[in-house]
Amino acid sequence: MLCKALHNNGRVYIANQFAAACATLGIQRIHSKPYCPEGRGKQERFFETVRLQFMPEVAVSSVATLDELNQSFWAWLELIYHQAIHSETGQSPLERYQQGLADIRPADHDQLVQAFRWRETRKVRKDGRIELQGNSYQVDNRFIGRTLELRFDPFDLSSLELWFDGRCLGNAKVSVQNRQRHIQVEKLATDPPAAPKPSSSPDYLALLRKEYTEFQRKAAGPLQFTKLCSGGLCPPSQPLPKPDQEN
Repeated sequence: MLCKALHNNGRVYIANQFAAACATLGIQRIHSKPYCPEGRGKQERFFETVRLQFMPEVAVSSVATLDELNQSFWAWLELIYHQAIHSETGQSPLERYQQGLADIRPADHDQLVQAFRWRETRKVRKDGRIELQGNSYQVDNRFIGRTLELRFDPFDLSSLELWFDGRCLGNAKVSVQNRQRHIQVEKLATDPPAAPKPSSSPDYLALLRKEYTEFQRKAAGPLQFTKLCSGGLCPPSQPLPKPDQEN
């Protein structure tokens, strides 16, 4: 079943990486008409709720890291937003969502990993090397002259996945590394934030995070080892394509 995503024409939504993620997850992108936000009313209303209810709490909290911010947001989402009764539907967002569980198409871990890997193409040089972001990677000589698709984590360029004709050929390890992160995400790394100012009033988000941790612990129940499985980043290996000489 093909899912659909309606969004505006911002740079992030027309980027190649976003298109690749949607294609991997079987999601059809639908761009709304410029300057007509009515079609995105539900999303815009949710963003407004976040700005009015969640962001003011962040401004007066002791949140100091991105991890704490993410934990705080999920705690607010699960414990506050999902439980509030909507004035029009008479239901909470969680209840409304659960009505359509039969139509939900889940994505497994490996599929999500592949969806959010960045992708670029490179031609294998005569000495069996490919280069990305100033780094050099050694590739099997059988693929000299071939153009391969590189899939990688932009925050860790020590290894690349090599793909050809929709099949994973394995990983290429870096032989000369001049850059650890892709230049487009390197600027996202910032210095540690300043220590939060002491406050005599209770930290609402800190209390909410603590409550959410306990909520998750109770929801998870006892650990069942029979349900654990190991997952790799690359799909099961497949026969390599015959390295015929390309024209």
